[in-house]
Amino acid sequence: MNYEQTTEWKNYCALMEERPEAFRNTGNIDIITDVNQVEAFVEQTGKKIGVIYHSEYNLWVVDLVKGADGTYFAYERLLPAVVRGAVVTIPRYEGKYILLRQYRHALRDYQYVFPRGFGEDGITPEKNAGKEIAEELGAIVTGTKFLGNIVADSGCCGNPVDVYLCDITKPQLKEGYEGIHDVCAIEETELKQWIREGKITDGFSLAAWALLREDGQT
Repeated sequence: MNYEQTTEWKNYCALMEERPEAFRNTGNIDIITDVNQVEAFVEQTGKKIGVIYHSEYNLWVVDLVKGADGTYFAYERLLPAVVRGAVVTIPRYEGKYILLRQYRHALRDYQYVFPRGFGEDGITPEKNAGKEIAEELGAIVTGTKFLGNIVADSGCCGNPVDVYLCDITKPQLKEGYEGIHDVCAIEETELKQWIREGKITDGFSLAAWALLREDGQT
């Protein structure tokens, strides 16, 4: 086998050159990038190392890593196709917060969520927030405040997401667009009750709400 010539490894090398910060070693679960060691591991285990899948949204990357006990194993992660620009918005209209009831394929069920979106080339996070509001709520952003950034699941995702509080014009229901079934405008007290009752389970939305509270907006 000449693993150096495989598509997975060629794309992996290109990614290492493009995003060196994503491959830095800190002495804890170090990434092994020597192709000879990688090839030996692949031959021994039958597992693929490299960029296994690439879409316009995500890269599925499998690294060969060395644990603290000296063992070698494959470690999966998702990296965003666009490095930065992903956003979570907290829309606010006439003092009420806007949530979507949206179908999530990974769950095969609905969730109540704040609108969010992947990053796109050439669009700043703040402009992307306005774009998501327009696409998912049919509204215009009249004011924004940056609240910080979050990583909702660092167990598998290396994707910092910026959070914006967005005052908006009247939202519209765009039923069927990206799985949207309903738009809910609720008071702060009701939103807190939904959280206590477990009605809101989306990690991005809960983390965004935590940032908003710490900012003193609630």
